[in-house]
Amino acid sequence: MDSDTIITIVRGALLAGIVVFIYLAYRHRRMRTKRLMMMDLLKRYFQGGVPADQLGPRSREIAGRHFMQSPEFYSLAIAAFQGATDAELAHEGHSEEDERKLMRLLAALKNEFGLTDRYQIEGWRAGRE
Repeated sequence: MDSDTIITIVRGALLAGIVVFIYLAYRHRRMRTKRLMMMDLLKRYFQGGVPADQLGPRSREIAGRHFMQSPEFYSLAIAAFQGATDAELAHEGHSEEDERKLMRLLAALKNEFGLTDRYQIEGWRAGRE
């Protein structure tokens, strides 16, 4: 092999590396944007700003089916629920009706997207030490 061939191969590998880096940066930015939009939608849902019947279609517009069935979506939903619970029940004047409302919203969300509590029990199951 002569030096021109080696230089061409090195340039091609460098160009391929740059293209892969740009693609990964673009994909990371898109996923981050989807995550932020989904978190905002879930926060508004638990605050009562988005009706339950509109949550499904809006979230499907934001992210695809693969994201909706991922543990990441489940963690975003639970984080939004926990944030709403902390905000709603932080003041001493909260009632049992407030707690029921938040639990109903979480149940409707789990029902809409088919989320289960399987992620919650993974740690203590037999054989998982």
